[in-house]
Amino acid sequence: MNSLDKQGGGRWRCWRAGLLVLLVSALAACQTVPGAGRGSSSSQAAPVSAKLGASAPAHADPVRAVTASREAADLRVFLADTRSHPGWTPVPLKPSGLLYVRTDAIIDRSDLMGVQSATDQAGGGVLVLILKDEGLAKIRAATAANPGLRLALVVGQIMLAAPAYAAPIQEQQLAFGVGSAHNADVAARSVAGVR
Repeated sequence: MNSLDKQGGGRWRCWRAGLLVLLVSALAACQTVPGAGRGSSSSQAAPVSAKLGASAPAHADPVRAVTASREAADLRVFLADTRSHPGWTPVPLKPSGLLYVRTDAIIDRSDLMGVQSATDQAGGGVLVLILKDEGLAKIRAATAANPGLRLALVVGQIMLAAPAYAAPIQEQQLAFGVGSAHNADVAARSVAGVR
């Protein structure tokens, strides 16, 4: 093995270790923890898109454009599951259980046209991601190839939600329950780079 191969392998191990630390710290700070059952999710972590089987947002703030900004928080959506998969990183959940997360993101901030904060009919906070065509194609392909798993939403270093999905995602707008309206507003502003 030449020195370039050794360096590349070292970078990969370092990146994977960094992702594990990020996800563990994200879950430690997480306010919405997915349920222990494969198809269950708490009311805070449930998606609210009508296509995903939940109620539509009752109130939505204006859409914030996602453009290049140094102040903006990173956003990534990963595949996740409560069952082990080869090569996926196990992440301990509090108070108990494990969530297994694939280490490569399906979509990131560059796949978004805009972001919006909203509230559902019960007053819970909803973060709505408005996907570019390329982002929609990526998430549609990933969810079609991996039915019945979860989508782990990470903003900055905090995992905000990990709802289950039953069918491939078909909608341009992807909605995540994030607990409170305040959480949704702060996350939308952070991703858009608005302070």
